[in-house]
Amino acid sequence: MARGEPMDVSKGVRHVKRRVLLVAWLGLGGWTLVGAVLAGPGAPAAFEPNPVRPPEPSPIRVDFWHVFPDAPRRQWMLDRAAEFGRLHPRIQVRPVAHANYPQTFQALATAARTGQSPALVQISEAGTQLAVDSMLFRPLPAAAGRQLQDMLPSVLNYYRVGGQLYGLPFNTSSPVLYANTSLLRQAGITATRLPDTLEGLMHTCATLKRAAKQVDCLTFPVDAWYFEQWAAQQGALWVDGGNGRQRRATQAFLTGAAVERPLRWLGQMNRSGFYVNTGKREDNAGVTQLFLSGQVAFLMTSSSRIGQVLGGSATRGFTVQVGQMPVPVGSPRQGVVVGGSSLWIPREVAPETAAAARAFALYLTSTANLASWHRLSGYDPLRQSSVEQLREQGWLRAGEAHTVAVEQLRRTRPTAATAGALFGSFYEVRAVLHAAIERVLVGADAAEALRAAKARADQIIRAYNARL
Repeated sequence: MARGEPMDVSKGVRHVKRRVLLVAWLGLGGWTLVGAVLAGPGAPAAFEPNPVRPPEPSPIRVDFWHVFPDAPRRQWMLDRAAEFGRLHPRIQVRPVAHANYPQTFQALATAARTGQSPALVQISEAGTQLAVDSMLFRPLPAAAGRQLQDMLPSVLNYYRVGGQLYGLPFNTSSPVLYANTSLLRQAGITATRLPDTLEGLMHTCATLKRAAKQVDCLTFPVDAWYFEQWAAQQGALWVDGGNGRQRRATQAFLTGAAVERPLRWLGQMNRSGFYVNTGKREDNAGVTQLFLSGQVAFLMTSSSRIGQVLGGSATRGFTVQVGQMPVPVGSPRQGVVVGGSSLWIPREVAPETAAAARAFALYLTSTANLASWHRLSGYDPLRQSSVEQLREQGWLRAGEAHTVAVEQLRRTRPTAATAGALFGSFYEVRAVLHAAIERVLVGADAAEALRAAKARADQIIRAYNARL
């Protein structure tokens, strides 16, 4: 249809209308047909004009910051970006790996000050409230949320703040227990079920040490995340204000029994010679390598390490069994808190670039890609459609390593405790608890260390709130 009002001229109207109609067709690539019409029936060969083509639209660049610098997962990101580029030739996704979540957030804050923000960035669950308070990000539009309807509700709800979904969930994991069953059998320990309580694990370590004094029993990192999980398993909140989800948190609940019990247990494990770590905070990679050395019987770390552990142990010639996270005896085992990250779009990004980033984020979290991501890493497949696809492919059979973690997350009861804490100074409070754990490992009393940690944590939370 021609633009503008219908033309009303006298005898030349039919000819003019034809020309207008033909011009409208040019945008549809109708040059050949136009020439034929102009020539008329029985006319000589049609005149072939040389249209002035509009300039090609410029490429849309999507810088994507993620936290997977290891070769297998970094390559997976590069492969998905390349696939997306073939589907959408105008969009160029450039994945950039950072070392960890806090470093990524700090780099983002620096980039935002100079107008150089990436189009898409991975933010950990602990950074959710900080990211919202920073005003650096835009919430996802409702249309994007409607494409996530078969995702786990507990995961989606974690990243909803004030009723708005900010982060698009991507990688979610929970703590699990890995056992070197070859090493245990050599020590005469042949139980088919792994210990599922902290006290049961200590008993197994005592048995192991009597049979094989040179073997270390358990490794896991100095990391507050495990204590957050233990608190939730026992139904305890991490901060006040309904875990920071009904109103802003003003204090941390670090001195309750739900935190003290596992910390006291860890101190006892360490004094008994049952526990070993790398000496570096949050060193999940390091403790995984300790376990893969073949001289540590148990590893507690993220389910996101399942692929690495199974592959590494097979290469080194020992077998591994995976069990659910051990909890203090008598715990109601309410479930695990969402751990991992989601994908966020900075507010300063141009609308066209933001739309491209959102399209890539949805592609990255599609049914097929979340299934692929799970097979590689062990991160939860998140979508029910991804779970069904994995089962069709022969994955997630009862009792298998990957299945343990997937079922553990889905057994979680929806409570204020398992919803996970939400407060802006999460990273700093974790660092305070790391220091308390280290104090206990060198002999301090757990209750005393936690009292000091709570006083410092509360001070940090109040100072953060005062800055808003």
